[in-house]
Amino acid sequence: MNGYKAAGYWMVRDLLPLFGAEVVKQRVVVDRNRVTGAGVTAGLDFGLALTAALRGRELAETLQLLVEYDPQPPFSAGDPETAPAPVVECLQEMRRTELVAAREAAAAASQKFKRP
Repeated sequence: MNGYKAAGYWMVRDLLPLFGAEVVKQRVVVDRNRVTGAGVTAGLDFGLALTAALRGRELAETLQLLVEYDPQPPFSAGDPETAPAPVVECLQEMRRTELVAAREAAAAASQKFKRP
């Protein structure tokens, strides 16, 4: 990912630079021949963006309508910057063991892919 802009899930987005990526806080990032997304629901945005890039906007819009993708979340807790602090802290605590393991795995993997 050296030199590419990339999106990622908020809890591990800070690990992207280990692989040479420039972090971009967006749901979908297209940089040259790479497309990255941030989080589960961003997968729908990712799919629509990729469809538009490969097959055109009209097909992407057709698919969006087909699945009636019109997000209107009932809360604004979908981003750590807008979620209440206790919610963010609770989730971080719940996932602490997984996050430690993910950080260790990313650090080890990044060493294998370092370019001289």
